[in-house]
Order: sequence, then structure tokens, then C-alpha cells
Amino acid sequence: MQQPKVSVLISFYNLAPYVDQTMESVLAQKTDFPVEILCADDGSEDGTVELLHGWEKRYPDRVRVFVMDRIPGKKYEGNERIQRMNAIRGRLFYEAKGRYVCYLDGDDFYTDDRKLQKQADILDADTAHRYVACGHNGCYYWESTGRTQPIEKPVRECALTAREYWSFFYIHTNAMMFRNVGLQGIDPYTSGVQIIDNMLTYMFLPYGGVYYLPDCMFNYRQIEGSTYHRRSVYQNYILNALMLYQQKTILRGLFGAGLVRTVYEYTQLFENRRDPKLTEEAKTYLPNIDRYRAGRLRRIVNYNNENALSRLWCEIENPFWFFVTKVCRHYIWKPHVRALLEEARAKTEKGSAEAWKI
Repeated sequence: MQQPKVSVLISFYNLAPYVDQTMESVLAQKTDFPVEILCADDGSEDGTVELLHGWEKRYPDRVRVFVMDRIPGKKYEGNERIQRMNAIRGRLFYEAKGRYVCYLDGDDFYTDDRKLQKQADILDADTAHRYVACGHNGCYYWESTGRTQPIEKPVRECALTAREYWSFFYIHTNAMMFRNVGLQGIDPYTSGVQIIDNMLTYMFLPYGGVYYLPDCMFNYRQIEGSTYHRRSVYQNYILNALMLYQQKTILRGLFGAGLVRTVYEYTQLFENRRDPKLTEEAKTYLPNIDRYRAGRLRRIVNYNNENALSRLWCEIENPFWFFVTKVCRHYIWKPHVRALLEEARAKTEKGSAEAWKI
């Protein structure tokens, strides 16, 4: 195969029922350039590996498969599970030869056969490299009913700086096409940060903004046993809130944007700080919190185990930071971002009104 322009990086673990649909959706892409497909498996025991090797034999010039060692029958949870996911994504990134890279989870799939072409065209045209990524909308997909629902609010096509993107927008990593900064000798994984979805995108933000397309071009399958759904609501809030401290190890200039981005999670955690359930579910992530010196987060999620002085400081500092966040939001959300948000709100209200009429 010629030098690929795009490398699609797919991670799997016990996803045998979905392998074929995922692989078919990528191989069906219509492009005027070569695409390589790199698959990494986390030691599956349900036949996933065998299926992947089957695809590798059918398309030896396009598909490569890597399998991680795993202790048979061992279940990795919490930090161990995240660390293995990081290792898989890092291995795929280091193997990628394409000018651009796209991450994909092994149970999700593309729904537009021109997805890769559309995104590559945007990045090709950006000769000044203002954008490090081109992203698009996607749909939640419930297999049992076939129902789909857009992941993001209906915002029009737009270009966003790194600060604008990080302050208010979310594009699923499966919908991103990143410039392969590794080809310039840059290793975004050296930060050591746990690269779950939001932070995966953040590690590319030092190198440019994001161009957004509103088209829904992939389906995000909703599975109860997935990594996201295996964590509790509180635990997902904790991991998202921790990003405020993790981000400084990658790019320090977006602290205000990080405050705005994580304010919802901090608000929810603060409101439930006295709940013993939150204290219990936070235990597994306390080493992470201490590693990044996230004292404010620790005082919230470990509130019931903190001393009286720490609890008092928790009550004082958080209202202050919520106020600072409002100030940061005012200055970050200049007319460009405000117009996008207002447009999204108007479209959402219009859609709800039309649905009510029906």
C-alpha cells in the first residue's frame, strides 16, 4: 500500500458481536487517498482477536492487529483499566504512519462513507495549520430499538480556537481527525496524563484549534458494560473535574477555559459533598487526586473524612471559585461563542416546539 494519509486507530476488548460492523464501516470509506487501519486488542477472551486476525488476513495491506498481554480471567478496574486503555491508544499512535489519525472504539461505527474524505479535505486546505483537528457531530445509538440521538447541540459549521473549544464544546474523540504531530517528533503522550476522552483531545490543543462540522457521521453505541457505564455518575464527575489539574501538565494557558468547562461537575460534587456514597466511590481515585495536587477536589469528594479546618475551607473556597468561573466565562465567551450558543438554544427550542405540535 502507498503511504497512508489517514490512520484509523481502533481499540477492542471483548467486542466480538461488533467487530464486523465496525471494520466494515471503516473499510467502506470512499477516499481518494490510502487509509490504514490499526487495531489493538486488550487481551479479549470472546473471539474478538480471532475476528480481527481474519480481517487482517483479508486486507493485509490495510489492516494491522496488535494484542496486549493479559492475565487470563483477570478483571482490571478503576485506574488499572484506564492505564491499559492509555497503553492501547499510545501503542496505536506510535504505529500510525498517516498524516492524520482518527481514534475509534471497537463497538462504534461510521455512518457516512465520506467521513474521512470530508475531514481530510478541511485539514488539507488549512495550510497555515490553524486547526490541529477537524471534528463532527455523532449520534448515540441504542441497538435494541435502533433509536439515535445527536450527541451535541445543533451548532453550525465553525472554526474554534483552542480556548473557545475547551471552554464550552465537546466533540467525541471518535469524531475527531487529528494531525499526526508524531511525524514532527512530538509525543503528546509524554505528559503521563490519563488519556480518557476529553484529555485525549486536550493533548493536541497546544498545536492548534478545532474545525467543526455539524454532520452526524458515526454512531456511539450505548452498552451497559462499557468503561463509561461501569463507572458511577459520581466517578465520571470526579474524572472530569480532575481535568482542571491534569491540563496544566500539557498546556497551562487554558486555566480559565478549564474552570468554565468543569464547573458543572464541580457544582454537582460540591452539592453532594456530605453524601457518604460519594466519599466511598471517590476512594479509588484519591491517588490520582493527590498525584495532581487537586486539593480543592479532594476536600469536596473526601469531605466526610476531612478534618474540621479542611471542611470549613471547602465551604469558603468553592463559592469563590464558582464566582471566578462566571467571570472567566464572561471574558472567554465573546460574541463568536455567544452567537453559537444562542443559535444552538434557538434550534433546540424550535425543535421542541415542533415536536410538541406533532
